[in-house]
Amino acid sequence: MPSSSYWVDLLGAQVKFVGSRYRTRIIEAGSGPPLLLLHGTGGHAENYIRNIMPFARHFRTIAMDFLWHGASDTGHFDPELMPPLLDQIQDVLDSLSIDRTHVEGQSLGGWVAALLAMRHRDRVEKLILTTAMGYTPDAGTLPEWTPPDFDRLRESSLDCLRNPTFESVRARIARIVHDPAVLTDEAVAVRHSFYNDPALNRAQQMVITNYLGGSAPQRHALTDDNLQTIDVPCLVYWGEHNLTPPALGRRLASRIPSAQFHCAANTGHWAQFENFEEHNRVVLEFLNQA
Repeated sequence: MPSSSYWVDLLGAQVKFVGSRYRTRIIEAGSGPPLLLLHGTGGHAENYIRNIMPFARHFRTIAMDFLWHGASDTGHFDPELMPPLLDQIQDVLDSLSIDRTHVEGQSLGGWVAALLAMRHRDRVEKLILTTAMGYTPDAGTLPEWTPPDFDRLRESSLDCLRNPTFESVRARIARIVHDPAVLTDEAVAVRHSFYNDPALNRAQQMVITNYLGGSAPQRHALTDDNLQTIDVPCLVYWGEHNLTPPALGRRLASRIPSAQFHCAANTGHWAQFENFEEHNRVVLEFLNQA
């Protein structure tokens, strides 16, 4: 069972700020080959609270706050979102003297991680795409799939940011897990604290407005064609009850030449958090494969 305290969960880890072009908060633990963890939209490094220390037994593990998230920079806003996030990752790696790293990205982080592997192949060893966003299959290739209702998701997310009470934040996170009982009060409290920071809240509203249904980020969409250019070993990790169904994740994996696919039962969108023991086992098995 997970502990009831993030202080206990992260004993042995460091929380610090790095970077020269951006001020980025990271949580770092362990030694060995580097592993970079990228969170989803609205999140922060603590999204990986149940993974950082288990991974740190094998890898130098770094979870970072994206720009406009957590305690990282709230400036430099770009409605396309992806270019500065990719630049921020390279700034973090450069500041830590890391040339190449394994990368796991969840949701928005999965989208960014896939772009990193496409555009900066020399920096990525292995790639884990966990319930990744940003992918739309070619028309007619997946008739059982319908796009999410981005208008509804955008408005409910903005409503939470406009009135970030403890309960509204809990409801915001609860929709990304299959079983809301897995959410601890502390998981909600950390997000609640961030959302009540005025600068972060303003930045988050701009992110959500553009990310969920905006046209600018779609210039960097994952497609059936460009996914085929990813030539690093890849694990696509999905949840049975993800916001987009396993069929989409399976299709995404099929477009990446070296990808394998895993779907976790009784798991929603926050697949690295919910049923985390299965997630950690599967990811570590993948990373430790020769």
